[in-house]
Amino acid sequence: MSEEFHILLVEDSPTDVKILERALREAGVHHRLTVIHDGSHALEFLANVRDSETFDQEVPDLILLDLNLPGLDGGQVLAGIKSDVYLRSIPVVVLTTSRREDDVAMMYATGANTFIEKPSEYPRYCDLVATLELYWREVAVPPPRRRPKS
Repeated sequence: MSEEFHILLVEDSPTDVKILERALREAGVHHRLTVIHDGSHALEFLANVRDSETFDQEVPDLILLDLNLPGLDGGQVLAGIKSDVYLRSIPVVVLTTSRREDDVAMMYATGANTFIEKPSEYPRYCDLVATLELYWREVAVPPPRRRPKS
């Protein structure tokens, strides 16, 4: 696929952001990465996309969401996304260090499409981004990139 894959990364760790950026580059994922470091700014960004005249071009293809964020946490961000008729169809992958059963259950109950524990080794990050691209760009049928009718 030649079209850029727009990924919104909601992550407060600069180290994790750099690792993911490097893994995307090294895996050859043709992407556009938007990075937001806290939950309230993520919802603000998505509200601006929702209200934009160019929604079809700006809406992310995939959201990678950390659970442990300053301010609004990942669960609150996910709830905000999934409660919005215009944003709820955007696939959300929770990418976090948590393996707590309560966190996993809560995020799936709130509407997460996938829950993934952050890899502990860099080569596994490369595998992860290659797998995400393969699945979300070639295997899954994505939601339409247009504003839904209300």
